Amino acid sequence: MSLLFETIKVVNNSLLNLDYHNERVNRSRKQLFSADEDWDLASLIALPELNPQLVYKCKFLYLEEVVAIEFHSYTIKPIRTLKLVDSPEIEYDLKYFDRSELDVIKLSNHQTDDIIIVQNQRLTDCSYANIVFSDGQKWFTPSTPLLKGTKRQKYIEDHVISEADITTFDLRLFTKARIINSMIDLEECSDIRMENIF
Repeated sequence: MSLLFETIKVVNNSLLNLDYHNERVNRSRKQLFSADEDWDLASLIALPELNPQLVYKCKFLYLEEVVAIEFHSYTIKPIRTLKLVDSPEIEYDLKYFDRSELDVIKLSNHQTDDIIIVQNQRLTDCSYANIVFSDGQKWFTPSTPLLKGTKRQKYIEDHVISEADITTFDLRLFTKARIINSMIDLEECSDIRMENIF
């Protein structure tokens, strides 16, 4: 069986963005396990005593049933350099706990802070986050991600970012990049200079 997980941000003892996490969990359970009962993560996750001054990562692991729920304090790791890595064969359309393929690619390119997977000259994702680019006025994210992240989906629906077909050739059109995921908001990430993407 393929173990799945969700990473949920906890701020001020509150689980954030739960509607989007619920949607992905229930869609994944239907697809893999033919589950017909929807879960509500708010009723499945009991928050322990947490320091309200800290940000926490809730890791929710599941199959047909809940496997484990973990909490860890979290700080954003700065990303300054990204390497474009051509990997047309890799797939990660559901949030599987087994990320060994991505980990191998990242470890083999350890000279940079992270990577951007490229497939058929189109940009997809970093190893653990979606990527967004600014042209100086608007933010854009590749329309061909490996995984449609929950924060990415929220930003698209809120018209904060827009999907675009972004190839390696299109990188010259942008002024900076940032990464986003369930733990990293757009405004929390520092700018990645385009000359540091190679």
